[in-house]
Amino acid sequence: MKVTSNTAIALDGRINTREKRFTFFGSPRDHARMSALRREADAVLVGGATFRNWPHPSLPDDADRRTGHRPWNVIVTRSFDVPLSADFLAEPAIRPLVLTRASSFAAGRAPGGAEVEGWAGEGSDLPVAWMLERLAARGIERLLVEAGGDLLFQFVAADAIDDMHLTLCPLIVGGPAPTLADGAGFDREHLRRYALVAAEPEGDEVFLHYRKRSEVSE
Repeated sequence: MKVTSNTAIALDGRINTREKRFTFFGSPRDHARMSALRREADAVLVGGATFRNWPHPSLPDDADRRTGHRPWNVIVTRSFDVPLSADFLAEPAIRPLVLTRASSFAAGRAPGGAEVEGWAGEGSDLPVAWMLERLAARGIERLLVEAGGDLLFQFVAADAIDDMHLTLCPLIVGGPAPTLADGAGFDREHLRRYALVAAEPEGDEVFLHYRKRSEVSE
């Protein structure tokens, strides 16, 4: 499975403001690039916090949609506490899937129109390998990750991000705002390295494309 991430970041690496509400940092050009990446994806994956801030289908713009293509919208949530509205579940252009802990799902109810998979193992985080396995079982070959810093770090730590697209936005946020990769972090011997594929400045933004290196830093 090819796994790609896409994130708009401030100059200081933040991906949101300190309020942690829905915020779109990028320009219309950045939005167009996001739409093009979504067009090529079999599934778009977000975390529970991201979905709570923007509980809408993750789809390309109308002009970018492929006839007959219904991408999976995957929500990863430990608690199963996500606002699965009737409008979201009824959207004919997507196939909704919730990945959660089995104990959280047992305490809730199956939302109409969505598939649910529950992780029954130990720990609060869902293993990335398990998530990818459940997606592969549904025939997903191209996954686009639009997650926040905690979940994206888990994918990076699992060496699961093949390509990373970043829009560097002319903003400074500072303070206790979420960053591109939060989580536990790496020590010096296990930093992940990516190779620069392309850097395209346009206006005050820079569109960056990185690809995973097979080795880690020494």
